[in-house]
Amino acid sequence: MKLGEMLVRDGRLTEQQLDAALRFQARDGGRLGTVLVEHEMVDLEALTVYLGLELGIPIATGAMLERAKRAAVRLLQPAQAFRHKCVPLVVQDRQLIAAIEDPHDFGTLESLSQVTGYRVLPRVAPEVRIYYYIERYYGVPRPVRFVKFGDLPRGDEGHVDGGLPAPPLPGLPPVPASPIAAPGPKPRLRSQKMHKMFDDSEALELEAEDLIDTLDADLEAAAEAAPIVETPPSPSVPVVSRTSSAPNLVITPMAADVAMRELAKSADRNRIVEVLLGFAAATFDASVVFTVRDNLAFGWKAIGQLPGAAFVEHVLIPLDVPSVVQAAIAADRGVFHGPLAPSTVNAYLYKVLGCPEPQLVTAGAIMIGKRVVNVLYGHPTKLNDIQVGVLQQVCHSAAEAYARLIAASKTRR
Repeated sequence: MKLGEMLVRDGRLTEQQLDAALRFQARDGGRLGTVLVEHEMVDLEALTVYLGLELGIPIATGAMLERAKRAAVRLLQPAQAFRHKCVPLVVQDRQLIAAIEDPHDFGTLESLSQVTGYRVLPRVAPEVRIYYYIERYYGVPRPVRFVKFGDLPRGDEGHVDGGLPAPPLPGLPPVPASPIAAPGPKPRLRSQKMHKMFDDSEALELEAEDLIDTLDADLEAAAEAAPIVETPPSPSVPVVSRTSSAPNLVITPMAADVAMRELAKSADRNRIVEVLLGFAAATFDASVVFTVRDNLAFGWKAIGQLPGAAFVEHVLIPLDVPSVVQAAIAADRGVFHGPLAPSTVNAYLYKVLGCPEPQLVTAGAIMIGKRVVNVLYGHPTKLNDIQVGVLQQVCHSAAEAYARLIAASKTRR
């Protein structure tokens, strides 16, 4: 559903106002959201939330942009920030979380990754705010059209719109008013079999922080205001070599029995992912491994017939909204195999992967106790019950391999 339609649906805009805004847009150009703010039809906080809903992307609130960290901001030169319409927010676990005006521009995301050397996790913000903070942190003047807004785009932590649903996690768009239910029961908190195997599962939980806590931390200095410059400096800068959470994986197709033997002796995390993708390469035409932290699934590594495989690291899927990832976690045996339920998040996923939504998909959850570590996704092969059971066994073997690695790490400490 488009931005204007959602605002009308929720009573934040009338049909007459939307028609007027579209006429202004046709006359003046620019983004619809900018036009709505210009004519005081929608405030920036509401616009930010609804942009997140429209695009299926986590949001960057004004408060988050106020907390941008100096180390993150300095990763871009002023001309680069202006050209990409990007405000870096924080560097976290080899990733750069950044406010971006068009988070679906995968060419821009890839360019930012190459320039900064970090995997980029985008958060959407209105261009009115993006230009304001580029001017504030980099000294690059806003386009003339945006000067009239003055300090209006500055984040106001005291501003609370009681009519907007609260985001389920910091920076995430709110749950839709009428969500489409995912197939199967709600996600399990704990597998009974895994509970017996790992009674101390709480000790195995992965390290993660909410973004808002990271932005509030005193470990890094806040970004400072920069003097305004008349002309942005040249963007010429050496490209930093890109880091990756799963570098140089060598994928060899392997049968399930071979994969389980390899998992039984895997000595590091990258080897576990190599084996999972090796099994997937022998089973599916295309596959993705997601890594899961803090109720979010991050795209990690993709193989097979996927035109957008190079962009998979930019995928971020909340676990509490309908998606193929949620379907795997909710499935009785931790494996989902069947047709996709309609979902904004699924549509976003296949836009990134560069392929149409397949008729059949498969996804298996790899869990340690109550914690989901990875989700292995594949399409479009049709599996029988025996093959689904084999996938479940492979995921179970991967979970045991992770548990051994974590237990060995605890012993060394």
